[in-house]
Amino acid sequence: MTNAGQPPTIEERLSRLENIFVNIGETVVAQSDTIDVLVANINQLTENVNAVTNRVDILAIQAEQDRAQAAEDRQQAAVDRQEFRSEIRRIWEYLLQQGGNGNTPPSN
Repeated sequence: MTNAGQPPTIEERLSRLENIFVNIGETVVAQSDTIDVLVANINQLTENVNAVTNRVDILAIQAEQDRAQAAEDRQQAAVDRQEFRSEIRRIWEYLLQQGGNGNTPPSN
């Protein structure tokens, strides 16, 4: 401490500056450690985002393939329905010719 009205001595000023530098150094070390942790977290998050992006890309490709397959399935179902209708029509006409019960109509 300085006496009232007396300027601080060089030793006091140097001691005060040394304390300030020590405090600043400790703060820098703490902030550097915090930055290191944040950088590691950012790197991990970047890896996670890349992995999610890859999964989304794969799912988008699979969805497109599924849509194409569904379109093919719908087309095939329409063809199958038409074939079934035709077959049912042929069976119906045959049954009508047989008198409706599968027996040959009586000959008179």
